[in-house]
Amino acid sequence: MKRLTVLIALAAVLAIGAGPWVWNTFISPRPQLELDPMKYTEDSSWSALPVQEPEAVWSGGWGVDVFLISEDSALSGTTQVALQKKEQRGRRQAQSLKSSFEKIGEVYAPLYRDAAVHDDVTRAFETYLRRDNRGRALIIAHDRPVPDAILARLEQDSSLRGRFGGFLSISDTKDGIPSLSTSASESGNSDPTPYCNERLNDVTSCQIVVPAHREKGLWVLTSEGVPGGEIVASFPEWLEANVGKMAEPLGDFEEVEIVDIRRPGETEENSAADEN
Repeated sequence: MKRLTVLIALAAVLAIGAGPWVWNTFISPRPQLELDPMKYTEDSSWSALPVQEPEAVWSGGWGVDVFLISEDSALSGTTQVALQKKEQRGRRQAQSLKSSFEKIGEVYAPLYRDAAVHDDVTRAFETYLRRDNRGRALIIAHDRPVPDAILARLEQDSSLRGRFGGFLSISDTKDGIPSLSTSASESGNSDPTPYCNERLNDVTSCQIVVPAHREKGLWVLTSEGVPGGEIVASFPEWLEANVGKMAEPLGDFEEVEIVDIRRPGETEENSAADEN
């Protein structure tokens, strides 16, 4: 009887202690914080960036960039503390993967709002192309679907597609290979052909599985070599032999007013008189 009384008392204590968690989690969950749009012209909106500005293709050899779309870079939270934990986790994951993907080239990984993933990641990609790419080759690494707008850009932009080195899909294979896009995963069609150049489609290696496993909740790539293997390692050499480098942009044109040149002492009045 005494033992039963102790168990009942213990259960009551646990119920009281768990009460707020049960209420906040299931009965009346707190609303998610409303986050301002990310500003991808600012370094703070990225979980991984190059330490120094990479050399443009027109002033050096073929450099390769890795644009990383990491599920752990999604920001959300019902409190500032929870939000900060999410951001810290995203930065740790991106920096961990960066150390592996730097065997390929420079790494760009955006933070993004979980509630606006497609909009934010697309804006980050367009900002990267406009500000940072400068004609360099590109590979997309991901562990979640790629926004359809990015896939459409690859399909429609032949210049970008020509220097695109494919998708590196991070997976432990137990949960399956991440789909290229949300619409592809919904329809069951994940054909990467329209987004890739002839080199990749000829060897059916536009989407390359990169084996990985979780350590303390974070992805760690299983292979110690170049992620993606020989098809990625030989990419710069193939580019050098098959793709022309982008020329340096001329910049914006400035309209200059053309002013008539006159001799000393010449005015509009005496010029008109001479003409008459």
